[in-house]
Amino acid sequence: LKMREAGCIAVWFGVEAGSQKIRDAMGKGISTQQTLNAFKWAREAGLIAVASIILGFPGETKETAWESVKLLERINPDEIGIYIATPYPGTPMYDYVTKMGWLKIHDFNKYDTATPTFESPTMSMKELREIHDKAHQSFYLRPTYVIRAFSKGGVYGYSTTRTALAWLRRLIVSKLGFG
Repeated sequence: LKMREAGCIAVWFGVEAGSQKIRDAMGKGISTQQTLNAFKWAREAGLIAVASIILGFPGETKETAWESVKLLERINPDEIGIYIATPYPGTPMYDYVTKMGWLKIHDFNKYDTATPTFESPTMSMKELREIHDKAHQSFYLRPTYVIRAFSKGGVYGYSTTRTALAWLRRLIVSKLGFG
């Protein structure tokens, strides 16, 4: 509440993953209940609540990736950030995926948290890309999201409506075989 009174309008939470096993592997000391509580309190304070997740962390499976998407649905945040685990040079993840022989993309211009760069035995780069795109579509194309965006008005409403329309366009283009 003090944040809101001080002029804060939004808070961004690193939800990270829906699977406790994956969160533990990431070294995140948070539980699902703590995450749910944080979003509840942010809403009660009148803050815009943003949730971010990372898909494709080493050990991730299609099932655990979908657990993350389901947790986003359960949280029902105002906005999301869905990122692909990216092993930047100099990080333990980079050392690990290199040692395992999983690194497939060596062009660092493609290291953007939106492009898969490694493939593990538990999930292919293609599967990861598909889950990433479907997760965005399932969030941005929900009627409740679009209605909420319009109801917020102002820059936020305009921006979120444009985002939803962009994902709708991507979906249509891909279904028509142009993407």
